[in-house]
Parts: sequence; C-alpha cells; structure tokens
Amino acid sequence: MPPILVLTLHHIHPKEDSLSISPTLLEKALTRILDWGFSFVSYEEFIEAILHNKNIGKKRALLTFDDGYFDLYRFGFPVLKKLQIPAVCFLITDKITDFTRENYDLEPKSHKELEYSGDLEYFLNLSEILEMHQSGLLEFDSHTATHFPCNSDDTQRIKEELIKSRDKILEIFPSKKHLGFCFPKGLFVPHSLDLLQTCGYEFAFSTLDGGYYKGDNLFRIRRIDISQNRKGERDYLQRLRKKLMLYSLPVIGSLYSDFKNRKKLK
Repeated sequence: MPPILVLTLHHIHPKEDSLSISPTLLEKALTRILDWGFSFVSYEEFIEAILHNKNIGKKRALLTFDDGYFDLYRFGFPVLKKLQIPAVCFLITDKITDFTRENYDLEPKSHKELEYSGDLEYFLNLSEILEMHQSGLLEFDSHTATHFPCNSDDTQRIKEELIKSRDKILEIFPSKKHLGFCFPKGLFVPHSLDLLQTCGYEFAFSTLDGGYYKGDNLFRIRRIDISQNRKGERDYLQRLRKKLMLYSLPVIGSLYSDFKNRKKLK
C-alpha cells in the first residue's frame, strides 16, 4: 500500500500565527497540492485503507483539523466546499453545545489568546457541526473531553476523558462504525495507548512528523503539520511541497520520518 499523507491544521482566519493560516493561503495550498498530483481522500476511505489494508492509490492525502474552532466553519468550510475537498475534525467534546450563535463576525483571536475553559463562542456549536457533516465533506472524531494531555500519570483521568469524549461522539453520530482519536498536542505515553484500545478506539493520530506507511502503529499515526505560516506564503508553499514529495516516497520517506522522530519514538 502506498503512503498516505495526513495533513493537520488548527485555525483558518486572517490573523495568522504559529497555528493559523489565512483562508486565501488555505485555498492556494490545497489547489497546489492537487496540482502536484495528489488527491484528497475521505475519512472513510482512509479508515478502509488502514484497517483493511485497502490500496486506495498513490499520492493520497487526508486533511485533518484539530480542536473544532468556529473559524473552520466561518473561513475553512467555504474553501472546502468550493474545492470539494473532504476532511475530518477532532473535537474537544466538552466544548460542544447547542447555543445559538448571534455574532458570526467574531473577531479572530490568536491561538495563544484562546482559553479552553472559556471562549465558548470560538468553538463550533452543534448545529455547525451537523451542517458540515451533512454536506458529506466533514467527518468528526474525538480529541478528549477537555484537551487533557494524554502523557499524564493520572491514568484514571485519561480513561474518563476518553470515555466521556467517546460517548459524546456516539451521541451525536449514533451510526458511526469506527472510533478514531487524536492526541491533544500529540502527547502520549504507553499507558495512554493501552487505554485507547480498552475504551474502544481503533486508531489514533499523533504529531509525529511523517506519512502513514504500511505496517505503522495504528495508535500513533504520523501527520504533517501545515498549520503555520511564519515566513510568508512563498516559504510556506515551498516547505509544503518539499514535505509532501519526501514523505510520499515509501522507503526514503519512512526512514527520514523515523530519523526525525527518533527521540519521540524511544
């Protein structure tokens, strides 16, 4: 099975920072990826590939969004609809409410300015989640209940986070067949990998840099972070192309990823 490149984003809004890119750059980046010969797969296609070893073709990419911010709906979703690109968003499930949004022109905050314990209006509400899901472009999965770090020694708390988040996802999407997970900030330790399986999750995404290669550990799937644009558009697109071309090479990409992540993989 050829490598699948999992791309990760956080914020889409004009106030660019270390975890934000603009809607204009998002559209340009996705268009370039298509021009470079890649195709985007749905979450369902990705799951079929990793769980059933299904060959879905060469130069395939999965687009992911972490945390579930309102700016995905406001700025990102229109781009995905325009280009008809599928994606998956990992939700901090305690932030999901059915409040009625009154201000759609919310002033964007940088990632550092956001508070997970507050700032409810900066996260997706239930109707926005359902609208994007019903479009057929967006799927959703778990990112814990409160963004609790899964490298904690508090195994009971991790278990509670996993169960609570799992149950909320299944409440919203009762026909969901497979449960996936994304580690907050990519942090995990061996006992959190074990707890995921105990709680019924079948795979999990990390922030280890690289592609998904046949035989990889399903509970620490590597991703390519494309969230930041610190040095301008030209540099961003050059770095993006370099990473995609490198990690799409089955042997060289895998070896480079192992080398780059060698300290984290110990």
